[in-house]
Amino acid sequence: MPETPKSTKFLKKALFLDRDGVVINYIPYLSRPEQVQIPEGAGQALKNWQNEDYLLIIITNQSGVGRGRFTLEDVESVHERVCEIYQPFGVEFDDIFLCPHHPDDNCQCRKPSGEMLVRAAEKHGISLADSFFLGDAPSDLEAAIAAGCQPLLVLTGRGQTTFQEIDQYPVKIPVFDKIADTVILLNHDPN
Repeated sequence: MPETPKSTKFLKKALFLDRDGVVINYIPYLSRPEQVQIPEGAGQALKNWQNEDYLLIIITNQSGVGRGRFTLEDVESVHERVCEIYQPFGVEFDDIFLCPHHPDDNCQCRKPSGEMLVRAAEKHGISLADSFFLGDAPSDLEAAIAAGCQPLLVLTGRGQTTFQEIDQYPVKIPVFDKIADTVILLNHDPN
């Protein structure tokens, strides 16, 4: 059921972000802080979103934990490094939601489920209808659609492959070469 304008008036908006291939460069099963590198222009781009009062929330599947490739402590170390690298740009992530489960676990939180976005919205008072989810994989786009927020595709990470299938989705999905290009969305008012 769509939210009425009155109910969304006091809700926040968010830019949800996939981690690997979006917030940081894509390395399969990245598990060490020294592997973390951010895409060119990403720091300033996220600062611009933050300056427009968007919460920045990372939504990430980390099945390497469930597969026994690395631990939750390893994931925490990587996230600490991500926050450190973005700090000089003045970027502060408002939260990080992760699914550590193996795909065969059939959990409720793993993308393409919208569960992590819904939980983030409940926790932070976010209007999903007024928010975006920037990802590079089909599971990111599908999670955004399932949660009722606007999916955005970036062609970094696995984005080029995902782009080949973009016509299958029931909503229009804006496509960007890199995260820095998304700031154009801040320059137009949909109302």
